[in-house]
Amino acid sequence: MNIPVKPASNMSPADDRTLQALELVDAVEEQAFDNLSSLASRVLGAPVALVSIVQPSEDRQYFKSHVGLPPAYAEARQTPLSHSFCQHVRASNAPLVVSDAREHPVLKFNGAIKDLNVIGYLGMPIHLPDGTPIGALCAATPEPRDWSAEDQRTLQQIARCVNEQIALKAALVEAKEAEALAQRAAEARETFLAHMAHEIRTPLNGIIGSVDMLHEYASDKPKNSECVELLSSIETSSMGLLRILNDSLDLSKIDAGELTLEELPFSASETTHAVMALYRGSSEAKALALTYEEQGACTDLLRLGDEFRLRQILGNLISNAIKFTDSGAVGITLHTLPTGLRFSISDTGSGMDEKQLSRLFQPYTQATASVARRKGGTGLGLSIVKKLVDLMGGEIEVESKLGEGTTFHVTLPMPITKAQDEQKISPEILHNAYAGKEALVADDSSVNRLVLSKMLESMGASVKTATNGATALQQARDTRFDFLFVDIQMPDFSGDQIAQALRTDPASGVSAGCTKLVAVTANAFPEQVQSYLDAGFDDCLAKPLKRIDLLSVLEPFRLHA
Repeated sequence: MNIPVKPASNMSPADDRTLQALELVDAVEEQAFDNLSSLASRVLGAPVALVSIVQPSEDRQYFKSHVGLPPAYAEARQTPLSHSFCQHVRASNAPLVVSDAREHPVLKFNGAIKDLNVIGYLGMPIHLPDGTPIGALCAATPEPRDWSAEDQRTLQQIARCVNEQIALKAALVEAKEAEALAQRAAEARETFLAHMAHEIRTPLNGIIGSVDMLHEYASDKPKNSECVELLSSIETSSMGLLRILNDSLDLSKIDAGELTLEELPFSASETTHAVMALYRGSSEAKALALTYEEQGACTDLLRLGDEFRLRQILGNLISNAIKFTDSGAVGITLHTLPTGLRFSISDTGSGMDEKQLSRLFQPYTQATASVARRKGGTGLGLSIVKKLVDLMGGEIEVESKLGEGTTFHVTLPMPITKAQDEQKISPEILHNAYAGKEALVADDSSVNRLVLSKMLESMGASVKTATNGATALQQARDTRFDFLFVDIQMPDFSGDQIAQALRTDPASGVSAGCTKLVAVTANAFPEQVQSYLDAGFDDCLAKPLKRIDLLSVLEPFRLHA
């Protein structure tokens, strides 16, 4: 029995771009769809079964999968709509049951009857995940056939499987798009952070370097003089800003899996005291007792681990404890074990409730908005602490009671190790490290040129400066310098371009191996540093600089810097 074609639904055809993105048209055959077509053919006993995607805008039906088609159509994988029964299934979004197409009032003139030998036809609509009909799963026979209710239920069930396969493809496409979007966002964040790092580190380099030099000039003044106190205040503020910048960059690197840990011998007791010294002024300003206690039998033995990251962890925890304690004390206890260290940082501050504890280690969050206004901070510190502790294979625990205080316990696997030979840097060594050396400082920032020049001169060097890349290239060709300190970002030439030009210029001391080429930059991620070395630099110094950093490019100090 022929069932009349149902009226067209009011649903618009699917966007061709969507069909392309899902690889439902003009794409390779897929086993999943082929299996469903084969299943329909076998179960229904029909020689032809198709997954047909109808594209009215292209005047075609495209066979995502096919069984039993004549060779020419199987190879083409498409027909014009003049040869399509499936277009009526898509248009009506309803099953189409045809016993004998030759007698059907709508289909009897369809080219599929003659060219594809389609007489009996059963088609079920298939859809995109949003419900848009896009074609049909159909079975066809070369002779008349009365399709039973069971036949129709069977094909409808297989059509649902086709819909599920389409939904799976859509989910995969969405996942890939989300991954690509996340990747672009991560790249944009990294670019932004790198740019901000450069823009912030450049003025910080001038401030911190100048303070370092002014401390040298003020070395004959009493430690409690107003001049020394003001310098210390500037240095503390500058290093605080640098810490916020480094926290942001570290969080980005940890999230990207790019942060690496060092393993070197260090004294846990000395490290803890050094960190406490940085915050003693803050505790005294609030009349807080800052106490220290050691427990265990291995306190005087060296440990193996990343001392810098340990300082970062302790610094964040001690700073937070002082910030959120208005009266009483902040105590640090070092528990030494043969296989590791356990630090307890306790305070008598405001404490936290369960809700605050539940989001304690989330980035950019603080206890309350009022706390953020009163206490300041970025909300990054504890998030970085947690990520660093996890990265080091340790554990962090928190005990807190609202109104009574908080204690953080940090356990880190830092085993006992032996000492390495160390070289002490005396003031005399620092003052004469560059004695007899000629250096060129190339930087478009007048502040950075001044500060770096004064540092080098205070260490015995004879210094010339260049305000841009062209001048630096010319001076490097005219004079055989011992060191060229080149800013990576200058308006006319990049540092990489300068390095490559000097490496290939036989007139320069760089190509002859007599001049050491040093990149000076605020962009000092590991991959960036490697790119500078690949471009021809011998070494790299990260802004902001202190004089002791300049020792690292001198051969006698390289192994100890």
